Amino acid sequence: MIFTLHGWSFDRRVWRRTLFEDGIHLELPGHGESPFKSTDLLDLAEEIAEKINGRATLVGWSLGATVFLIAGALHPEKVEKLILLAPTLSFSGISQPEVVVERFLRKLRRDFWKSVKKFRTLCTGEEFPIPKLQPEVATQLLESFSRFDLSAYAEKVKFPVEILVGEEDSITGIAGALSLFKKLKKARITVYPERDHFTLLYSLYV
Repeated sequence: MIFTLHGWSFDRRVWRRTLFEDGIHLELPGHGESPFKSTDLLDLAEEIAEKINGRATLVGWSLGATVFLIAGALHPEKVEKLILLAPTLSFSGISQPEVVVERFLRKLRRDFWKSVKKFRTLCTGEEFPIPKLQPEVATQLLESFSRFDLSAYAEKVKFPVEILVGEEDSITGIAGALSLFKKLKKARITVYPERDHFTLLYSLYV
């Protein structure tokens, strides 16, 4: 069984025509039709883990990768394998300078929709529909992600982890992926040339 979890300001549609199209596509709180309520990443990981029956392959992209790694570290009995697309050990301080992250979060509070559009242009030049978003919930979720460090959880992971990252990713970046890779015991990392934060997903198209 395969479960997927997308990145911030996107939704389950990103998995269309990918190798994981037939998986069970979960959505982040405040995104699309998500039933999840928790904006704290630890609480969200627990909430999501309750939906996973048996041992599964978890495929997470960006913020979704962080949530799935936490869920796997807390409930290893539910994970067969973890596939992380554009992950990071810590968004603020590794993937992005702390001052840049804090500035963006302030702008997000002032003008949510303008900031979402700006974020997505930084992700990629490709067009993709903005999903139904709940501004307050989505903002709180990004704030939690921005200040979260995966170190203690990554060190607990004993199951196989595959990391994929785009060479031109300017959001979580190669530095974020490598920092996480170094903390994991059984991991493999692949860098995709000419792929950014979003077009990395194209590498998974069938």
